[in-house]
Amino acid sequence: MRPGLQDKVAIVTGGGRGIGAATATLLAADGARVVLASRTLGELAATRERIADRVGADRVIDVPTDLGDEAAVVALFDETLARFGDLHILVNNAGLFVGGDFADLDVAVWDRVQAVNVRGAFLASREAFRRWRTLGHGGAIVNMSSLGGVRGTEKFAGFTAYTVSKFALVGLTESLAVEGKPLGIRVNCVAPGAVDTQMKERAAPFLRTQVTADEVARTVRFLCDEEESRALTGAVIEIHSNG
Repeated sequence: MRPGLQDKVAIVTGGGRGIGAATATLLAADGARVVLASRTLGELAATRERIADRVGADRVIDVPTDLGDEAAVVALFDETLARFGDLHILVNNAGLFVGGDFADLDVAVWDRVQAVNVRGAFLASREAFRRWRTLGHGGAIVNMSSLGGVRGTEKFAGFTAYTVSKFALVGLTESLAVEGKPLGIRVNCVAPGAVDTQMKERAAPFLRTQVTADEVARTVRFLCDEEESRALTGAVIEIHSNG
């Protein structure tokens, strides 16, 4: 248990698998009450059951959510407050990767990547700001970008829609850190390189990495924990593989 996370309420988007599932598991193990949001219903339920077996079914719920849909995001926050009565942490982890040659990139594909990766983080963050204003306290937001969204790092052909979305999340983080400061809202960002997840294997099997989802999740947990990271806002923490 971590005092800074004890009985805090955390929404983790993309919580059904990969970094999202690892983050939710760590937060729950450290005393937080966790809301898992994702479109992957089977994975969402399986992750909820694993966490419930460890911390109790009353401390974790899953809410199937299309993060690109405004009404669905509002419903996610409504359900969170109805079940747990408060909110302290938002982890914007939901992400979509669709690769392909830029000249052949379909507009609908481009729009869908931006809708999940950027619009979803915007909608969830805006809703968190509104709820915290009503609740009368601040909170912590952690956005999941990528080394691909950081200036000067290696870029890859076929990754344009994804890369642009991850740059946008860095900009969102830095802007919201300014907006949130007077409200007691901290907004930070994690930017890992290749991580050993199913998404990486589908999107970029040629990339080799020793970084695991659990390792990235530990950095996210640090940024969520008020006792550990209260001085940090607007930070973009890069995670590089050493192998």
